[in-house]
Amino acid sequence: MREEIQKYQQAAQLLQDCLELEYPPMAIKLAENEKEIPENAVRPMRDLGVHYAECQCIAKARVDGKTYALTLEDHWCWFPLICYGFVDVRKGNQDYEIVMNNLGIPCRKKAEAFFEKFPKLPYKSVKAYVVAPMTKAEFIPDLVLVYGKPQQIREMVGAVKYMTGDVVHTDLDYVDSCGWDIVPTMLERKFRVTIPDPGERERAEVADTEMILSAPGEYFVEMCEVTEMKHRRIAARPGRFCGLVPDFPRAEFMTMLYKEWGLQCDGPISWHEEERGY
Repeated sequence: MREEIQKYQQAAQLLQDCLELEYPPMAIKLAENEKEIPENAVRPMRDLGVHYAECQCIAKARVDGKTYALTLEDHWCWFPLICYGFVDVRKGNQDYEIVMNNLGIPCRKKAEAFFEKFPKLPYKSVKAYVVAPMTKAEFIPDLVLVYGKPQQIREMVGAVKYMTGDVVHTDLDYVDSCGWDIVPTMLERKFRVTIPDPGERERAEVADTEMILSAPGEYFVEMCEVTEMKHRRIAARPGRFCGLVPDFPRAEFMTMLYKEWGLQCDGPISWHEEERGY
């Protein structure tokens, strides 16, 4: 177990270094019972006598390096309680009516349809939401969240395509990132990208330039290694940033294609096949 955890820690450090991420990737575990909650985890109500939102604990963990665990009584925001299965919101109850009025959808029929299909974990399937920097976490994550700028996210998406032969499929919402970046990946074991929501921006100090990539735990190490490999090879290519220059140096494969298509193919080469990024 210890060796496996170290692989995750090393992969997270590799990714942070190669992409120059401001913060380390964040390890997430949805503990099913008390035994799965790390002993070193800070539990806000028990240890501090306060409540935090889930996004605030991510922000705190990525700065102070600690592990945080939120059970039902620790949360101070509504949507994680719904999407992680801490509460059971059913049609006909008053809490359902309150939720319908706060989904950002004025049409009741559309709001109900949206809530019905929104990914939610089974009721009472989770005892605690656990988060820690992956570079320091002492547990195997269910998934890993990587906060980064669009160009950093782009490089990881490229690694996912390399690994899976497919693009990253996602749903873009302007709120509820605590649900979108966790639950679909937990249920489907697929990568996805999420926009941080107003709570993350206003209370968790997430930057305007940040987005979130969710990686299933079992694929995280490979994603980090592929991202670093591609980044290293691409960074070694000459003449990548030429600006608004006409007839700019092109990759060798472009010249080959232009020759096959009967187009003008003479011109400077920026990189050759042996310098390909994968």
